Amino acid sequence: MLPEFTQEGNLPVGIHQATEAEVLSRFASGSARRKWLGGRLHDLLEIAKFTGKLERAFLWGSFVTNKESPNDLDVLLVVAADFDLEQLREDCRGLFTYAQARIRFNADVFWAKVSIGQETLNLWLDTYQVGKDLRRRGIVEVVIL
Repeated sequence: MLPEFTQEGNLPVGIHQATEAEVLSRFASGSARRKWLGGRLHDLLEIAKFTGKLERAFLWGSFVTNKESPNDLDVLLVVAADFDLEQLREDCRGLFTYAQARIRFNADVFWAKVSIGQETLNLWLDTYQVGKDLRRRGIVEVVIL
């Protein structure tokens, strides 16, 4: 279960696990913008799972706050060590190309192979927990089912 927002409108510091259904229920309701972004997130995760190589997914930024009209989606996909972009179907490959993902999903999609190691992943996740105001905030790990 996702925790309540802080007074600043963020999740408490830390990495909070939630299923995709929980994420969409909590963050893709209310405003039309949230609903639209929730649809993009669902589509994005479906393609990532379709590859058969998705191991972890993280969300941060305005979408996982109480902001009525979030800017976009901020996503990190962690894929299997044997992930090969060239082996993906063309319609899936765009998710892993920054500019194409930005246009198609209104998302800043970053990705890495699990082989980067936990230490490097922890550094990335620590960075994503710092907002533009330089305050720490929580992020979400979408549990991959």
